[in-house]
Amino acid sequence: MQRPRRRRRAEQVTLLPRSLFGRLALVRAFLDHPRQPLAREKLMQLARGRDHEVFDRAIDVQVSRLRKLVEPDPSAPRYIQTVWGFGYVYVPESGAAGEP
Repeated sequence: MQRPRRRRRAEQVTLLPRSLFGRLALVRAFLDHPRQPLAREKLMQLARGRDHEVFDRAIDVQVSRLRKLVEPDPSAPRYIQTVWGFGYVYVPESGAAGEP
């Protein structure tokens, strides 16, 4: 499947899927707040910069997709953990760059 292309000042630019930008924004939110539980609402605000519906579960879908990319076993996550009834927390490996 070929990615859509657009011209910008006589050069071709390959457009990235919108879902990739969503995942990158989510990664940024987790990296900026290690070991800090983030409510779904806060993640939505940090990652998407928009208001959300009370029953909006899009962030759960994005977290699930992100886990499939970064977790050794997405069914037993160790880096992006669920805080039941609240949201999620990023738990980096001990000794990771910039971490104690």
